[in-house]
Amino acid sequence: MLTAIDEKNKLVNLLESSPGELTGQYFCPVCKTEVVLKNGNIKITHFAHKTLRNCESWTENESVQHLTLKKLLYRWFKKSEKVEVEKYLPALNQTPDLLVNDNIAIEVQCSPLSLKRLKERTENYQTHGYSVIWLMGKKLWLGHQLTELQKNLMYFSENRGFYFWELDLERKKLRLKSLIHQDLRGNILHLTEEILFGHGELLAQLRRPFSAQAPLSLSVSTDRGLAHFVRQQLFHRSTKWLEIQEKYYQQGKNLLTENFDKPYIAPPGLNLLSVSTDKFSSANFTQITQNITPYYQNFLENFKKNPQNKLYPPRFYAIIKEVNNETKAK
Repeated sequence: MLTAIDEKNKLVNLLESSPGELTGQYFCPVCKTEVVLKNGNIKITHFAHKTLRNCESWTENESVQHLTLKKLLYRWFKKSEKVEVEKYLPALNQTPDLLVNDNIAIEVQCSPLSLKRLKERTENYQTHGYSVIWLMGKKLWLGHQLTELQKNLMYFSENRGFYFWELDLERKKLRLKSLIHQDLRGNILHLTEEILFGHGELLAQLRRPFSAQAPLSLSVSTDRGLAHFVRQQLFHRSTKWLEIQEKYYQQGKNLLTENFDKPYIAPPGLNLLSVSTDKFSSANFTQITQNITPYYQNFLENFKKNPQNKLYPPRFYAIIKEVNNETKAK
């Protein structure tokens, strides 16, 4: 932790204080138990509880990555915004890593946490009127496939579709991965943009997914081995694929006769082989409060009508639908 209370009940911020100036006893701002100042060669200078037994806000020792990222982001935000590090919010009983302009909680997540805990923390912020932005450390970067945790750490905008933030301490870069899609094998595709730490105003960079811009696109191609893959999944009695086959049977069709001659790639949460247009929902995405049903509907309609060698943001499909409706009305 980078903050503590001194013997006069004054808050001490190590990012604004010189360790040589600090003497006396210090206490946790949340649980009020004693903490000690640690100034080693590996970690940056920080406070640590003598014991975490009585503190609910600090459950584990912070890594070098976590402490250093908080420090770098604090300095980046401070160039243009009001920012507080480890500001305890009594009404929530939560301590965001950084609090920006009094209402934006920044959480630097460097280790896995349970979906239950993620949902609780996110909804607690939202209920009390705070926005929360989760920025992921190395262990949580996107790989070839989405984990359930990563799925629930994604955000959504009309200009970028599903997107995800990463922090690269080694290369000193903030990464935005957007236009996230999945193929039927579960592999993900996305665009990647990198922003050098300290470049521009950080809050403006985090608002990039909502900035007006020319439509982005992501090139895709047909998976020539997909039909064989599906047969193998059914042969090995994969539960997921057997459920899809059952839905096909109920419609008098057979999954094995499906024509896979175009890219079956869709936004996360939309399976192009088993869709029900009246049951789309953002309920399975913890960070997403927007209604994404129209996006799924527009994407599916476009998929059925047109070969898709490129994928676009949600706004593109909405415009295409508007144009088609206007054409029909004439």
